[in-house]
Amino acid sequence: MASSTSSARGNNKAATTNTTTATAPVSTASSAAGSGATSAAALASAPPAVTLSELIGQQLKHLNSDELLHKDELQLLLLITPVQRQKLSRNLEDGDLEAASTSAAPLSRPENGEEDDDLIGAVGGLAISSPTATKEPVLDFRPHVLKWFQHLRHQTGHFKSEEESRRLREAGNDSYRKERHPLKASDLFTEAIFLAPARNTLAAALAHANRSLVLFDCGLYAESYDDCLCALDLGYPEEYLPLIKLRQAACALKLRNFALCEEHLHELLHIELNQVFEARTHELWHQCEVLKVERFEMAVQTGDDLDTNDSKAFEIAWLDNSSSLHTTRAVAKNALIFESEAVAMVPSGNCRVCDYCGITQFIPFPCIYCSNRLVVYCSRQCRFKHAAIHAVECFGHQIELFESFGEVFGMPRLLQLAFRMLITGLPELLGHCRKKPTLSKLWSAINGALQERQDIAYSAVLRLERLKEERPTDTAIALALAAHILSIYLSKCTTFFDQLEKSLPTASRMSNAEWELLCAALLMRHIGQLRHRSLTACRSFVLPADPHVFSPLNEFQLWAAPMRLQEGHLHLLAGEVAVVSYSVYPDTLNLCRHSCSSTICAKFSGRKVTALALLDLPAGSGIYNCFAVGNFQQLPREERTKQLQESGIRCQCNACQLTHSDDQFHKFHRYRCDNPSCMEIFTPNALPHAPSLRWWLSEEYTQPEFNGADLILCPHCGEYQKLEWFWAFTTSLIDCELIEERCKLYAAIERAENQLMDLHECKVALARLLLEQCLMVHREGATVLDDWEFNKLGSILRSVLPSVMAQYGGQSIEYVKYFSYFWDVMALSNYKCNDRELMQMLNALEFIADEFKDIFINYYEDYIAPKFAEESYGSVVDTQV
Repeated sequence: MASSTSSARGNNKAATTNTTTATAPVSTASSAAGSGATSAAALASAPPAVTLSELIGQQLKHLNSDELLHKDELQLLLLITPVQRQKLSRNLEDGDLEAASTSAAPLSRPENGEEDDDLIGAVGGLAISSPTATKEPVLDFRPHVLKWFQHLRHQTGHFKSEEESRRLREAGNDSYRKERHPLKASDLFTEAIFLAPARNTLAAALAHANRSLVLFDCGLYAESYDDCLCALDLGYPEEYLPLIKLRQAACALKLRNFALCEEHLHELLHIELNQVFEARTHELWHQCEVLKVERFEMAVQTGDDLDTNDSKAFEIAWLDNSSSLHTTRAVAKNALIFESEAVAMVPSGNCRVCDYCGITQFIPFPCIYCSNRLVVYCSRQCRFKHAAIHAVECFGHQIELFESFGEVFGMPRLLQLAFRMLITGLPELLGHCRKKPTLSKLWSAINGALQERQDIAYSAVLRLERLKEERPTDTAIALALAAHILSIYLSKCTTFFDQLEKSLPTASRMSNAEWELLCAALLMRHIGQLRHRSLTACRSFVLPADPHVFSPLNEFQLWAAPMRLQEGHLHLLAGEVAVVSYSVYPDTLNLCRHSCSSTICAKFSGRKVTALALLDLPAGSGIYNCFAVGNFQQLPREERTKQLQESGIRCQCNACQLTHSDDQFHKFHRYRCDNPSCMEIFTPNALPHAPSLRWWLSEEYTQPEFNGADLILCPHCGEYQKLEWFWAFTTSLIDCELIEERCKLYAAIERAENQLMDLHECKVALARLLLEQCLMVHREGATVLDDWEFNKLGSILRSVLPSVMAQYGGQSIEYVKYFSYFWDVMALSNYKCNDRELMQMLNALEFIADEFKDIFINYYEDYIAPKFAEESYGSVVDTQV
């Protein structure tokens, strides 16, 4: 499993764009030309834009939001583009066609006329022809967009190098043969595949072939077989063909695919083999025959005697012209309510994610043409299933188009997800058109009969609620322009419009400009849906972001074998939680009503979501999900309300209607005044540089120079808290490898108990920091912790786990994150917990991704369960803090 979750952060050479993180990238001018359309004369005299913010800014300067009143997305696009002043028809004069061809040249060739085979004309490994010229009007905005595409293409870093790929391949060979470290060798071969240039596929073929041998030895036979196929596809030398065929036969035999094994053995019989290969071929043939004889049929249960309930636990109800989910029968706590797959999903960039199935623990199979490392797959099968989508996106990845949008708008992957919603669903929808459509008729059908169809998956997406704004804001206009840019990309850089024409039962009467408008309008609709409540952030475990804790380059050191971690390394795999992908679930999760007190727990596993009940639900009750970043126990009401208002959600849940609505949040932030003459218990007022009262996470308060500065004020006596225990803790944490400093850390934890009340969240943060640093010095050999210290660490973390359960729930991924440290302590020492606590932890594994659940179970079986079976283990007494 080395190479499985190496962070994608920092692996890409980002395009040089304006990195403004504000929601609206640029300001607008109050005046507008004509009826709010772009001024052609101004654009003609302006210098060509070289960044996305400049490109959109030039348009916004000539637009007046007061004049852009519209009833739908298509009308807005017509207002902000000069198309409204042109006749949208294919019957244009030849002069117009010639002008359009010269000003908006397709990106099939570089500007200097030389071929660039590494990028241009290669999409997902499939060559495409240049977009054919269509009779469409000259658009003022389009030439600037195309120039920006050219600029992105030329500035995108060519990090691929045949020489560097060869060097890493040789290093992998040395690691495998000399160091006997197959997982490290797999990492090196994977890096060699990433660096192999698309011009010369031999480098990639050799790297795939070498990695297949390593994966075979690791027991990853399916991945090894896929690597063999990749090597053959990329031009593996014919003189080494018997070697690959033998490995394919061996993999097929291990996978019990006897027909495939015999097929490869037959191929070997038709090749001239030396004595060694011939003997190995006959050996495999004999093994195959023996295993075929030993194979037996397993009894299959018919299901007649099984007590199952296959009825749906939910239904869609309509209220106030909006849909929501309700239970159809009584649902018990922790019972399944619904399960569904995302209709569209994009990786977040925080870790390596299969671009099709969404898992994070895998050996990557990349697209050799893409210039970034976000586009990887867990198998050739996933890459094949995603080929139609990736063929449209591939050139965009080559020029890092989507990264540019994410940086400028401060909306990571939002536009790419809207783009994927469009290209996934629109071809399917058009197959149900019966007449030759025009733009207006097709748009009316999309908003009418086609949207109401229950047999079309894309119709459910179109029915999703979207953010409603009374008047167009700068942000909405900028996003509309971004949607138009993406539609120009579809027109000039892909064959997507040709696919749309083929999807129609009859030929359409729409020009490319009209297809652009339709796609831009649908993109704008999807953006509005995602800005409302349809953008689902799928959270899972990632490697630590801090390289001082663990370097992603050394990920192979985590694993003792595939899916089996080294002892004491579980917290490195599960100690950080982040968003790994963004998804859309139009029939289930996105139809839930909002409540700050959610009634479901959403488990994300790949692109699948499973909703389990957090409490007993009677029949007919609403199914509620919290669409804020945190619920009523994790965020104060004011902050939740602010987040929800940005998404157009007005919260009226019970938790927000209470007189003291923040009491449940404040119980995790209560202090006892350290003034000896006061000693009152209080909750501090809002802190200016500490969101949600978590001052220990803010650099404004935790730097050494702020030691003793005024921070938390007691409302009873008016004294500022000294927090001496915190400053002693942070000082000693730096030299954690010294036993004297660790004793000071333990003492600081004990003093903090006197001021931090009951379930205080700061206790959890301090315990995690302490465990993280102590386990690191033990892992690196700087010092070796004895049983007394492990018992101390175990007791400290054990004492804060109830606080995590109270705030996040025993069904949360946060609870699993924190007890991963506890399991490492138990694995490395004789510390124990009781059976009830252990069962609570094992039950919590049902609420994390299936791939991580398997890793946790393996870790439990390897290191935890054997110690519970030892008689001496039960005699250890907990060390009280």
